[in-house]
Amino acid sequence: MIKHLGMGSYGHSYLVMDLFTQQMKVLKALRIHKRMTKSGKKGFELEKELLKSINHPGFPHFFEEGSDKEKPFYTMEYIEGKNFEQLIFSEGWTITELGAFKIVEELLTLIEYLHSRDIIHRDIRIPNVIFDGSKVRLIDLGLGRYIGQEKVDKIVTKQIDLRRGVNFQADFYGLGHFLLFLLYSNFSFESHKKEKSWEEELDVSSWAKHIIRRLLQIESAYDDCSQIREDIGKLSY
Repeated sequence: MIKHLGMGSYGHSYLVMDLFTQQMKVLKALRIHKRMTKSGKKGFELEKELLKSINHPGFPHFFEEGSDKEKPFYTMEYIEGKNFEQLIFSEGWTITELGAFKIVEELLTLIEYLHSRDIIHRDIRIPNVIFDGSKVRLIDLGLGRYIGQEKVDKIVTKQIDLRRGVNFQADFYGLGHFLLFLLYSNFSFESHKKEKSWEEELDVSSWAKHIIRRLLQIESAYDDCSQIREDIGKLSY
């Protein structure tokens, strides 16, 4: 074990060295209090199964699974790079409207792959999107679900967080907020000014605002990724 990487919905992630292959990997182990509940164990198993079912370079590759002293774990590919939370807040990245939509288009390809397999990620956020130096990668399927796998109270879900729905629009809602973070990286905050809505603060094109409004379900929600891609294609630079 080299270091603790962080804590997700169900487990702790560690950077480890496989002594047999001399390969760096990420080991994810189920958190203690999650091991004591049926739902915790089920969620961890589902996360593992989702990752095993994915065969795409935009996601970490699954390696193996096991248990140590009744602590279930699995290992996956270690993606070298930085997530967009680090790039924006630590590295000081500023991203133009054109740059933001190019990143979103790349991320949309990964979301489209999941949706084609009836998988909803449900946690599209800047800490879960990594830039490895050449391409965008998507991690953390801890909240991922198959469409139709479980019944969710849609009314309660909508009141709490639209990201938590088990539908395509949940990922589009997360994508909308991700896009806003990218665009705000190029915004200068002035402490003496009163806070305004993103539509008033951000200097972006009217069509970009239209896309964001549809992603956030302020206007009619998108039905699928192809509609979003089509609207992005209408942006003129």
